[in-house]
Amino acid sequence: MNRKNISTLLLITLVCMLTACQNVKEKKKAANLEESVTSYEVALRWAEHESAYSYHVSPDGTRPAVDLDGLKEISVTGIEVFEKLVNETKDEAIIRMEVKYYFKDQGTVRTLKLEQLWWYSEENEQWFIKSDFPPF
Repeated sequence: MNRKNISTLLLITLVCMLTACQNVKEKKKAANLEESVTSYEVALRWAEHESAYSYHVSPDGTRPAVDLDGLKEISVTGIEVFEKLVNETKDEAIIRMEVKYYFKDQGTVRTLKLEQLWWYSEENEQWFIKSDFPPF
């Protein structure tokens, strides 16, 4: 084999390795999104309001104002995610869900439709929600 063939083979191998690494990284982000959405749902469902609130961070580090104490009167009865749209670069997603809840002193089940913009932090390797906390 001459030098030109060896160089070409090495270049092809390098390109294949870089492509494979990118695919693994994207699959890891997608799996991380699934885990984050599930964890967020569980936190809402089991009234772990501080845990749910911890997902609400904008890319510039700001957080929405939320009265966590006022959420003690809310009981979530169910959450259904009905759409997940992830952008091409796998660093933003729109999650559409429906949350059923009631105020403990009223007993009437209400439905809240949410459209949340999630974003991926490369630094933290974690997904966060840019949108406001659910307006119960």
